[in-house]
Amino acid sequence: MPSCGYNESMDSSNGKRAPRQSVSLPIPECWGDNKIVLMVRDPWMLYAYWEIQADVENRVIKEIEKKGLVVSKSVLKVRDVMDGSAVEGSPVFSSFDLKNYANSWYIQIENSGKKWAVDIGIESTTGEFFLLARSNIVKAPFYGVSGIYDEEWMCSEELYYKMFAISGGYGIGTSSLEMRETMKRRPKSWFSSGMSSGMIEDTSSF
Repeated sequence: MPSCGYNESMDSSNGKRAPRQSVSLPIPECWGDNKIVLMVRDPWMLYAYWEIQADVENRVIKEIEKKGLVVSKSVLKVRDVMDGSAVEGSPVFSSFDLKNYANSWYIQIENSGKKWAVDIGIESTTGEFFLLARSNIVKAPFYGVSGIYDEEWMCSEELYYKMFAISGGYGIGTSSLEMRETMKRRPKSWFSSGMSSGMIEDTSSF
């Protein structure tokens, strides 16, 4: 596998390693694949990129013409994949007409926490869709704080605010000296309930 970047070679004149010029290899525009890949950006946005080979596209166009139909446009279809169901037959959430040799697309979705897939293909003038490639299935994360609680790490509200104060939460914008003085004034009993013994022994470390 060829390497790129800074390389060194032995200089025969003095026995020292002499730097060689860095080699810049261009990133190919295509890799010879015929596929579309779907990724999640955030709970409300997906990203798809694709590469369609000319022979695959020509074969689909011939199939359309063989049926006596006329090619209309290239289309990207976003499918709402229900749990346990196949992509094929899943309802189409949205579709986009592809123009100007587009090879990637940002897709806005309405509901977080759902599964999605995309199809790219050619549509005839009658609206019939002919598939070029189908993506993987992704699941967008839910928006907001998870409603799943791990009992192992749960704590009381009182303990939470104690830990919040210890971490400096009540001292935002204050100096280290002010924080130390604040912590020294806290009752010792503040740290006694619900806290591991020996967790805080010397407030001078704050």
